[in-house]
Amino acid sequence: MTLLPNARVIVSLELETDVACFRRRPSRRRWALGTTRDHLRQGTRVIHERLHHHPSFSELMDETIALPGYHALLTRLFGYHHGLELALDSAIFPERPHALLVDRRSQRLLQDLEDLGPNGPDNAPLTQTVKLDAIKSYGAWLGVLYVREGSMMGGRALAAKLDHLFGSQLSGRRFFQGGGGDGAAWQRLCRAMDALVEPAAQDQALQAAVASFELFDTWMMPREPIARCGV
Repeated sequence: MTLLPNARVIVSLELETDVACFRRRPSRRRWALGTTRDHLRQGTRVIHERLHHHPSFSELMDETIALPGYHALLTRLFGYHHGLELALDSAIFPERPHALLVDRRSQRLLQDLEDLGPNGPDNAPLTQTVKLDAIKSYGAWLGVLYVREGSMMGGRALAAKLDHLFGSQLSGRRFFQGGGGDGAAWQRLCRAMDALVEPAAQDQALQAAVASFELFDTWMMPREPIARCGV
């Protein structure tokens, strides 16, 4: 699959990070005062900033992307989001609030790919998805969901950069445009994270969030083999 060269990506995640936590596991220590969301914001700042310049989104940001390249980008995004959804769905924890559901964002990507039709390379099957090890704790589950939900926060700005392909039509960019329930889903997640107060659970959430960011970084590059990440 050919991905987009040389980029400045804005994968608008409402997340920011701390140099000391980049590419290493956070130390086992008592957290300073602050919510779990505060710690995730600080603890993922470096890799989040790095993803603002990810090479897979350059032509999208420059509004020069053509249909084959856009098809390749959506195919790779589907592999990431579908893999995360499978891992999140298969992990059951009694602490998880009943209202905290995993929306099928990958279905929007499938709709977009159907709208595009046969514009992609034959060697880019949708069966290629990221592989995550089993999520072992509720804190880690929240960390993975934090990255997945946060990745949608600025999608509409990216959707607007596709006008040269779709004009005023929604078809082909449902994933970036988002849905009416995305904001409510983010607020539900924020409440769940703010209720997570045990230092060990906060540590697990941060480890999983950093790992999920790093997995995105690796997966969106044209590399083999398919990335695997344990959380």
